[in-house]
Amino acid sequence: MALDSMWAPQAAVIGDGPAKRVGEQVSPQTHILQTASLKDGPAKRAVWVRCNCSEPEEPTNSRTVKDKPKAEVTKAVVVDLGTGYCKCGFAGLPKPTHNISTTVGKPYMETAKTGDNRKETFVGRELINPEVRLKLLNPLRHGIIVDWDSVQDIWEYLFHQEMKIAPEEHAVLVSDPPLSPHTNREKYAEMLFETFNTPAMHIAYQSRLSMYSYGRTSGLVVEVGHGVSYVVPIYEGYPLPSITGRLDYAGSDLTAYLMGLMNNSGKRFTEDQIGIVEDIKKKCCFVALDPIEEKKIPATEHTIQYILPDGKEIQLCQERFLCAEMFFKPSLIKSMQLGLHTQTVSCLNKCDIALKRDLMGNILLCGGSTMLSGFPNRLQKELSSMCPNDSPQVNVLPERDTAVWTGGSILASLQGFQPLWVHRFEYQEHGPFFLYRRCF
Repeated sequence: MALDSMWAPQAAVIGDGPAKRVGEQVSPQTHILQTASLKDGPAKRAVWVRCNCSEPEEPTNSRTVKDKPKAEVTKAVVVDLGTGYCKCGFAGLPKPTHNISTTVGKPYMETAKTGDNRKETFVGRELINPEVRLKLLNPLRHGIIVDWDSVQDIWEYLFHQEMKIAPEEHAVLVSDPPLSPHTNREKYAEMLFETFNTPAMHIAYQSRLSMYSYGRTSGLVVEVGHGVSYVVPIYEGYPLPSITGRLDYAGSDLTAYLMGLMNNSGKRFTEDQIGIVEDIKKKCCFVALDPIEEKKIPATEHTIQYILPDGKEIQLCQERFLCAEMFFKPSLIKSMQLGLHTQTVSCLNKCDIALKRDLMGNILLCGGSTMLSGFPNRLQKELSSMCPNDSPQVNVLPERDTAVWTGGSILASLQGFQPLWVHRFEYQEHGPFFLYRRCF
């Protein structure tokens, strides 16, 4: 039995005709992800158990996770560290309770005096009106961690400033991008066990977690985040890395391209104002169903006003939809990679006939960049045009920007998942390679 047969998270199917609802609308109690079990099968399918359960209580400090039986470790912390934002919260909740920028601030050399006790790294709210001049850096590049010291600072801030918890009292589930180096997992284990003394941890692929948020155990996950995009076929819970597609363009490239388009039309934005451009993208931009026809519409119908932080107004016109064309024509940003729709079809064509037929009806859209108005419909149109005889169906969730975290919340709450935690004493006894016995 598939996940969606017991619990359907209000996904819409974009296909021929109006969008259709998948599954029934459930009560708020059903959304609490505490009680679930695993059904025997190739990948131990997750099956929801409906109940009138209340919202999970806040974890107490009376007992540590280590003191609890393995099957009871459900008050875990779920962390999804992305290139743009880091989302975290307690397992069992439908949405993350904390969401901070992954960007960190480092004081410039002239403001950091030798021997003083000033902070070396600023995270989250600390970046607002700091006492020193900061150089903004991102410890991730295209989804891959390149600065582990800054990542540790982010986690320190999350645990102690945002969530206000003692990490040694909570198991932690971490998301990991597809095709990431194995050293990622070993570094995570080293940081969590040796620096934060967490009692248990688990690392799961982001694409698999995104799929769980849709209530599925198989599907083609099309994820467009801030720093990287992926097309990942998953069968019975197992990603297929040999036919996974990775695209090194995503939301940050869209923001940069939008800034270039606006500057070409006479506006003057700089890299220091990238946050303003990001806000313009989220509030004003959309994906055209047919860009050629959209260009024929009088410019006055596209023109809107945007008020800058200093109170000045600017006019936005065709750049509102032209910027998103880079997803379907990457040459616009001087990328030689395939367009998102072409990469999606390429992955499908590499599957055998039976799997391809199954995945065609389970194309799952995820990631913050897919929240642009019109994105699902445009992708549906492009896929239908390229595969007219296969009836591809793009499925969308309203909360698909947090799909990875929600999937982690689901997974960490499953009763049958509890034996898959890697405990600190196991790591100390067997070393980092023990991870691969539980995290796959």
